[in-house]
Amino acid sequence: MQFVLFLLQGRVMSRIITLTTDFGLTDEYVGIIKGVILTRTPEAIIVDLSHGIERQNIRQGALLIKSAYKFFPKRTIHLVVVDPGVGSHRKLILLQADEHFFLAPDNGVLGLLLEAEHFQAAYEVQCEQYYLTPVSTTFHGRDILAPVAAEVAAGLAPEAVGPGISSQALKKIETKGAKIDSDQRTITGEIISMDHFGNLQTNITGNNLKNLYGEQKSTAKIKVKDQIIIGIQSAYIERASGEMLALVNSKGYLEIAVNCGNAAIFLGADIGEKVTIAG
Repeated sequence: MQFVLFLLQGRVMSRIITLTTDFGLTDEYVGIIKGVILTRTPEAIIVDLSHGIERQNIRQGALLIKSAYKFFPKRTIHLVVVDPGVGSHRKLILLQADEHFFLAPDNGVLGLLLEAEHFQAAYEVQCEQYYLTPVSTTFHGRDILAPVAAEVAAGLAPEAVGPGISSQALKKIETKGAKIDSDQRTITGEIISMDHFGNLQTNITGNNLKNLYGEQKSTAKIKVKDQIIIGIQSAYIERASGEMLALVNSKGYLEIAVNCGNAAIFLGADIGEKVTIAG
């Protein structure tokens, strides 16, 4: 534990740094970011969350970090580099939310953490003394965000990275909630993400289902494209191999899947596809 947490002015700081990028694993970019961090703070513990974010897909990055950060110790530093505006005048920020730290471009990738129940403080990164030089216009993850993350892990106070910013001044991201018709007992949502297995996550929450149907979910009819699934299962194994099913996944959202298969390919569905449920 002594290698993970240490005391700074009476506060417990974390040396854990998570990485979320759209870099993939073919090129050297992820390894270089780790090298920069470890050069500055050799005792840092680096955890790869994902480097498989679709290229420039800010929304996907936002959904991933929102669902994943809470499983790490308080005061973990989360470095998120999904940055189609790299080299432009967009800000780089350090966000404090729910007792965690997030370093990312201000492009909406942290936009789901700005709700009042999560937001604590935010700072614009303007501490050039910690940057690598010269700063590339195409790799701010390496030259700015990685060294600053390492300095924060080593004890740099968040407010030392630059001036404070209000949550209202930060870039939000549009999210659509499912539409619920209590009279008709219907829910209309859409697919918002897909994982490596081809499972399709919707914006329909488990609470949406519980509030409308209670425990009577076995007769619910879920329609995606021209396919209808009867009933909401509790596990993949409840349907035979190759069969479609719907269940509430580990993130708390309705998911469309194929047991031992790929629902995205099976359906030919993509993000934004309409999903309807009738009880």
